[in-house]
Amino acid sequence: MHAVLAQTPDSQANETARKLQETVARLNALDEWFSEAQRNRALWLADILRADRDISRLNKGVRTTQADLSTIKTELSSLTSEVAALKTQQKTQAEHISGHITAAYRLTGQDFLKQLLNQESPDTLDRMMRYHRFFSASRLAVLDEYRETLVQLDKTNTELSAQQELLTERQLALRSEQANLNIQRQDRTELITQLDQEKETLTEEYDRLNQDRERLETLLAELRNRASELDGSAFVAARGSLPMPVEGRILHAFGSRRADDRLRWHGIDISAEHGSPITSVFRGRVIFADWLRGFGFLTIIDHGSDYMTLYGHVDALHKKVGDLVESGEVIAEAGNSGGSREPGVYFEVRFKGEPKDPISWIHRS
Repeated sequence: MHAVLAQTPDSQANETARKLQETVARLNALDEWFSEAQRNRALWLADILRADRDISRLNKGVRTTQADLSTIKTELSSLTSEVAALKTQQKTQAEHISGHITAAYRLTGQDFLKQLLNQESPDTLDRMMRYHRFFSASRLAVLDEYRETLVQLDKTNTELSAQQELLTERQLALRSEQANLNIQRQDRTELITQLDQEKETLTEEYDRLNQDRERLETLLAELRNRASELDGSAFVAARGSLPMPVEGRILHAFGSRRADDRLRWHGIDISAEHGSPITSVFRGRVIFADWLRGFGFLTIIDHGSDYMTLYGHVDALHKKVGDLVESGEVIAEAGNSGGSREPGVYFEVRFKGEPKDPISWIHRS
């Protein structure tokens, strides 16, 4: 009899992740979902996928550089304050040295000797001698402090110059990354325009949208099989008080018609500026964070008890599968990945895989 080797938790997790990746790859495959007549449009979408990934990478680079700039500016402010304090200290010490030199001059030479010889009291004479010795030692101490201040000032000025050079370098890098980001966004806009110019009948549009919907349903069914043990009672109790994932105008309402009235929107399409933070509407666990054909970069959060929220067409994903998120935590950036015409986010609420009107869950002031 052959021994059966039990899988470790890590190997099971790796296997689960591998199977899910295979599912996503299959869902994104051309032959699985598109007919010969649709291949041209699918090739444009493949180009958009590459542009979406470039934009996501550049967005992360911009965020990192902006964080570096913030740190450098804080250090520059601290160094500038330190230089100002050292210069004040230097001025005070210079005044003390000047005073000591003037006083020392008065107590040296014939003047000091005459004062000593004119003293008749031994106590007074002894006190003057002791004072003069102390005065000389004190003057040396002040000179040492002044010298140390000059050394520290020179060191701080060197650090300040280095930080200013680094700041200039980071600013140039940021401008370069932002310029590349704008170019990539323009390229993607042109690709989307080319998609729009493709002659597509209502029947073809219906077929394409229906395939997008089937693709998402297949993914959700796969994800439900891997559902967590989260308790969704708090999510249910929060119905009607959830925040919007982003502030913006609703372009398409839940249930509104599309594709010759044969299909309806299963979520809401919210307009927002590129890069606007997209936040989770409630705490939960990220169970999907990847690019899905028809939805671009998509994050799906499990809130427990078969409740999920979906955030699609974003430009950058901030969370990965397995991450726990809180209500209001940033999970993505608004965009128009996947061929969406306007930047923003596509938002759905699902229960047991069935779409629910998100507006009934959102608090609207």
